[in-house]
Amino acid sequence: MAFETLAVILAAIAIGSWAKGAFGIGLPIIAIPFLSTYLGVEHAIVVMTVPTFASNVWIVWRYRKMITGIPHLVPSLIIAGIGTVAGAWVLSALGDGTLIWLLIVWIAAYLLNLTFNPDFRLEGKAARRAAPVMAAVAGVSQGATGISGPVVATWIHSYRLHGEVYVFGVSIMFLVIAGVHFVAVAGIGLMNQERLLQGLLAVIPTLIFVQLGMWTTRFVSRKWFNRIIIAFIVAMEIKMLTMVL
Repeated sequence: MAFETLAVILAAIAIGSWAKGAFGIGLPIIAIPFLSTYLGVEHAIVVMTVPTFASNVWIVWRYRKMITGIPHLVPSLIIAGIGTVAGAWVLSALGDGTLIWLLIVWIAAYLLNLTFNPDFRLEGKAARRAAPVMAAVAGVSQGATGISGPVVATWIHSYRLHGEVYVFGVSIMFLVIAGVHFVAVAGIGLMNQERLLQGLLAVIPTLIFVQLGMWTTRFVSRKWFNRIIIAFIVAMEIKMLTMVL
């Protein structure tokens, strides 16, 4: 691999990892498009399951004291794991194109709601009823399309948590979903020795820049943190639209 190519890949992983540590999302969104250019889409997705899983483990461990700040967490994690397994059957029934359009509509509806109801917050009975539904949707989405970020990001954002608690919330959800997805990827033979080694090597810059991102979070005001999360959600919407148009 040429030095220039390696530099671009490492830069993409570094930027994505920093964003992951600072805001809880961003690593696959930023890194996979760049890796896909040089490795191919399937290869890039499989390789990135390793550093993505590692980054979530690290964040969850470092922020473990914040576990009480996420509403209805334990049942949501269980349902998300089951939903990830069920995603393969959903894919065979609907097709990934249909599922991506459903995600596009979901994010558009959420952004419209924020536009006309900027103080919207999911809490109380509404949060208790929504949690298992959103967890199932996130899991199914990951299992069927490899994409769960739009669901998890908007769902946890609706709780209006402060910075580090939000990062923990999305990361522990991604940890369960990514863990199940990793096992599924390995189980169907996509994770060979070469890809595993590349993924393990990517863990090194990932954890370094994730930690740098975590140090950044405390210096971002709640107002700007909220704006950046919404910007990420908009970016995910645009990315999915480019996939189907």
